[in-house]
Amino acid sequence: MLAVQAAGSEEFRQALAPTIGAVHDFADAVGEGAGRHGHQPSASSRAMEEIAVEAQFAARSDGWQEPIRDTHTFGGMTLTAATDFARSFAVLLDADSTPVYGHLVVARSVFDACVVAAWLNDPKADATERIKRGLCEQLYSAMELVRLRLEDDAAERRDFWKARAAALGWTVKVANNKPVIDGTSRPSVPKGLSELLVGDAEARIGRAQWSYLSSVSHVTWYGLRQAITSAAPSPAPSAGLASYGTTSSSVRAQAVCVLRALRKAADARFVFMGWADDDWRAASARAEQHEIALMQAHQQGSA
Repeated sequence: MLAVQAAGSEEFRQALAPTIGAVHDFADAVGEGAGRHGHQPSASSRAMEEIAVEAQFAARSDGWQEPIRDTHTFGGMTLTAATDFARSFAVLLDADSTPVYGHLVVARSVFDACVVAAWLNDPKADATERIKRGLCEQLYSAMELVRLRLEDDAAERRDFWKARAAALGWTVKVANNKPVIDGTSRPSVPKGLSELLVGDAEARIGRAQWSYLSSVSHVTWYGLRQAITSAAPSPAPSAGLASYGTTSSSVRAQAVCVLRALRKAADARFVFMGWADDDWRAASARAEQHEIALMQAHQQGSA
C-alpha cells in the first residue's frame, strides 16, 4: 500500500513565472498577429495565389465550392486550437494548486494541433497538395463520425467527400483508420513533432515525447510513476510513504517543446498568409530567446 503526499505550489509558481509569462505572451502574439491582418491573406501571399486558381478546382470537384478557402480555414482553426491549448498549459501552471498530470495532457493536445496546423499551412505545398490535405480533413472527420455512430448522415457525408476525390481524379485508400488521398494523408504526430522541434522527422524526440504524454493521458503506470519524486521508509513491509508532484525542471522541459512547436506551426501560417511583419518577427524572436534560456538552464543543471 502506498500513501501519497503532494507538495505546495507558491514557490513553484514564482520560479516558473517567466516561463508562464513567455507562453502567455506568445499565445497572445499569435492571436493579435492574425487580427492585425483581419484574418485575411495579404495580396502578395502564397495563400492569395492559391485563391486565384480556386475556381478551376471547384469546377472539377463537382460540388465542392471553395476547396482552397475551406482548407485555409482548417489551417486557421487548428492553429487557434494549438494556441488555446498552449495558453491553457500556462494557466494550469499558474493555478493555486500545482498540476501533476493535467498540464501534460494539455501539452499533448498542443503537439497534436501544432503538427496538423503546420501540415495544413505549409507554405511550400502547392494548390493541388493543399486541396488534398483539406479533403483528408473532411473525409477523416466524416469517417470518425461513421465509426462512432454520432450522426445519422455521417455515411452520406463520407461518401460525398469520396466522390469529390474521384471527381478530381484522385484515389482514396485507408491506412491506420485514416484516409490516404492520392498518396496524401494526415501526418504522424511523433514524426511531425520531431520536425517541428529539431527539423528532423526521424529524430527520436518526437516519439519519446508522444509516448510519454500518451502514457499519462491513458493513465499507464510508466507515465504516472514519473511524478513520484521520493519515498520514505515505513515500518510496515507492505506500506510506504511517497511524495508526488511536478518539478520545475520537468515543466521547463515541456515548456520548451510547447513554445517551439507553437512557434514553428504559427510561423508556417504567418508566412503562408503573408502576415510575417516586424511585430510578428519580434514576438517570435522573444519566444525563441526564452526557449534558448530554458535549454541552457537545463544543460547547466545537468552538468
